[in-house]
Amino acid sequence: MDNTPAVPQSGTKTYRRLLAYALPHWPIFALAVFGFLLFSTMNVSLIAVTELLLDAVGSGIQEGRGFLAKWIAPYFPGGVMPQETARWLVPLAMLMIIALRAVGNFVGSYGLAYVARAVIHQLRTDLFRKIGQLPSAYFDRYTGAYLISKVSYNVEQVTNSITKAMKVMIRESFTAIGLLTYLLLVNWKLTLTFFLFAPLIAFIVRIVGKRFRKLSHRIQNSMGDVTHVTQEAINGYQVVRMYGGQVYENARFASASDNNRQQFMKLVVANNGSVSIIQILVGLATASIVWLALAPGMVEAMTAGVFASYIGAAASLAKPVRSLSEVYADIQKGIAAAESIFEVLDSPREPSGGVARLPEPVRGAITFEHVGFRYDEGAPAVLTDIDIDVAAGQTVALVGASGSGKSTLVSLLARFYDPTSGRILLDGVDTADLPLEELRRQISMVSQNIVLFNDTVYNNIAYGELADSPREAVERAVRLAHATDFVAELPQGLDTVLGDNAQILSGGQRQRLAIARALLKDAPVLILDEATSALDNESERSIQAALTEVMKDRTTFVIAHRLSTIEGADRILVMEQGRIVESGDHQSLIERGGRYATLLQQQTAG
Repeated sequence: MDNTPAVPQSGTKTYRRLLAYALPHWPIFALAVFGFLLFSTMNVSLIAVTELLLDAVGSGIQEGRGFLAKWIAPYFPGGVMPQETARWLVPLAMLMIIALRAVGNFVGSYGLAYVARAVIHQLRTDLFRKIGQLPSAYFDRYTGAYLISKVSYNVEQVTNSITKAMKVMIRESFTAIGLLTYLLLVNWKLTLTFFLFAPLIAFIVRIVGKRFRKLSHRIQNSMGDVTHVTQEAINGYQVVRMYGGQVYENARFASASDNNRQQFMKLVVANNGSVSIIQILVGLATASIVWLALAPGMVEAMTAGVFASYIGAAASLAKPVRSLSEVYADIQKGIAAAESIFEVLDSPREPSGGVARLPEPVRGAITFEHVGFRYDEGAPAVLTDIDIDVAAGQTVALVGASGSGKSTLVSLLARFYDPTSGRILLDGVDTADLPLEELRRQISMVSQNIVLFNDTVYNNIAYGELADSPREAVERAVRLAHATDFVAELPQGLDTVLGDNAQILSGGQRQRLAIARALLKDAPVLILDEATSALDNESERSIQAALTEVMKDRTTFVIAHRLSTIEGADRILVMEQGRIVESGDHQSLIERGGRYATLLQQQTAG
């Protein structure tokens, strides 16, 4: 799937929005601009002072001879600066100029780096916060690797566009303006030659800029491919090794990396090609100035020092022009990265719900009224006409083949998705009218995909809104989840750091910690989505006893593959292709001899 967004006609709006993040830091940004202005002014001044140096060793610094001499020499008797005075004044002036230039460069570089890192921190924080607010459908369209790539790689591209690009753009722009001003003041006729080439340079920069941005989008997406393949290979390293998939994964990674390399080399060709053309144009402009300067009568009023300084300034103009054309690639890459980031920031967030309130206390009665669901418009229906009424405190088991819609049904209850038709009621209140935080506060969930963080056992159980739970409550949840024995054997007990995805624990141990987390929440509605799937028979029997106790007076939805675990459910719903085909308790469904009885017979025979 090509995730490359359409490239806008102009990145000015995007770059302006990016720079708006710097507004809170405008005093430091202004200081940085002043630093670069000082640097550029001193840079031009150093070139201009060479006029005095050359004239001092030649015809002397005299009033009426030379661009700077006419301002300085009148302060000396007879309008002539003595050679001895020039001997110490000119070097001292050069030393002061170099020192001020160094100070200006430091102030500008540090100030801009400070602002840039503050902007990147805010941008990265906003992006991470927004990813946490995106609807589930967004994660269905884009893999986690692409979002990780945006937070890491794309944000760094923005960093370059602010730090390096802005530094060069401000500093070299001031330098170019200063040099052009000096050239115009010394000899405006010769300097007009430069402006003849300016439209052509601007045209090349504009054309190449669009190419830069298009290639930058491709590079970012190819980097997402590299991240995606790497993440899959690392997460599934056991499967890769067990089934000899190293060669296949190596080939996938090499292909993704080579695509990234090819796109980057196209950018290098476009960048260096345009810079080379611009250098040639600047060289033509400089050569034209020299050719015109050697024409009779063009420089008769200029001393050797003034003429040498003028040619030096004209030659020096090539560097800022080259730097500005080179940095244009970084700016375009930054704009492309910013567009990618703003696309996420501008995406609709998960609906926050309404302002309705639940009656106190919350009992947990659930009603599905003719609920239907499909993931996308035009896609096949995943759920069709689900119409059930669950009394508070009942345990409802959902059984059926994979893909029958069991997990989707409970996902609608927690509003990870919204029904495309019908509605869901909690204690008589439409869940769509409830604030999302309030709705989810009433639901605990243990899914088959256990998520544990690189933190302590305690913090994994007392997570999020549960962080202030008393230690005694956490210990009780661990005890009810039958996790006390293995937690006690850990090096620091509840304070043991689990590491990446708790790899130091077995699947059953990880699942018991997830159950403990749900038990600690103590919500009136409990969802168990294959919650005992990773447990052996002995562990499952012990936890079933705990779950039976916890499920008392609590509305519970149990998704189970092993039918022996849900025999005691108040109600069993058999689902096929998104519909409820049978409903009843264990005994009545067996006596009916329908689909449930067939499933049970197959499992028993197995």
